[in-house]
Amino acid sequence: MCSAQQLDELLQKGIEAAEKGYIHSAQVFLGQVSEQRKTPILHSYLAYCLAKGQGRMQSAIKTCHESIQREPNNSTHYLILGRILLMTEDKGKAIDAFRCGLRLEKNLLIVDELKILGVRKPAVLKGLKRNHPINRILGKIFDSMGFR
Repeated sequence: MCSAQQLDELLQKGIEAAEKGYIHSAQVFLGQVSEQRKTPILHSYLAYCLAKGQGRMQSAIKTCHESIQREPNNSTHYLILGRILLMTEDKGKAIDAFRCGLRLEKNLLIVDELKILGVRKPAVLKGLKRNHPINRILGKIFDSMGFR
């Protein structure tokens, strides 16, 4: 039986391993935590490992949706869901998931994922082309004010 502090350390090690791409190590750490603790963040990272390590995408997506229902204000669940959706080659849904997470809080990992994808922010005035001078000026103004 591990103490709460030991479980927190194992969880952190598991998350760090998953973020670095060490999926087997992450599964070991997260599996040890899951024997004694059931949290949405743990389930999301286990789902990521399940998708990345075993290719079980649909099960992983379902688990992420359940975690989002349990903790709707945690952007990390949207990060993981987006990553899994990218693995299924559903870029549109992945971007939507990332954007949902960013609406909750500025998660730098989500920002990094969107930068890798090369996703641009939507035009301010959808009726005008993206490169229209009004859209460009309004986009800069809104961005500087924190509205985008």
